[in-house]
Amino acid sequence: MIGTESSHDEPVSMHPLAADEGQIPADYDVTTADVREDVTAQAHAVMPDPVIPVTPAPVQAAPVKEHDVSMKEIAQMVGAMVFVFGFAALGLHAISYAGY
Repeated sequence: MIGTESSHDEPVSMHPLAADEGQIPADYDVTTADVREDVTAQAHAVMPDPVIPVTPAPVQAAPVKEHDVSMKEIAQMVGAMVFVFGFAALGLHAISYAGY
């Protein structure tokens, strides 16, 4: 790019002192373990360990009867049956009206 000091093709060093090339030791080798340790340390510094609440005893849920059906469920079931039978009757009416 013209007029800029950086280039997209220029290799980037992983060392924190890469801005000043004279400060990097000649025998320094960036390994995956070094980078992983740095990232892990930074992540632990920013994000604390999660706190998991502990209760003295688990809360028991109310026992549910297997055959306990509410009126709302019965009304929904009846409504669904009326809907299905209504469409079946409408379909049979259309078939008979068409002459099949």
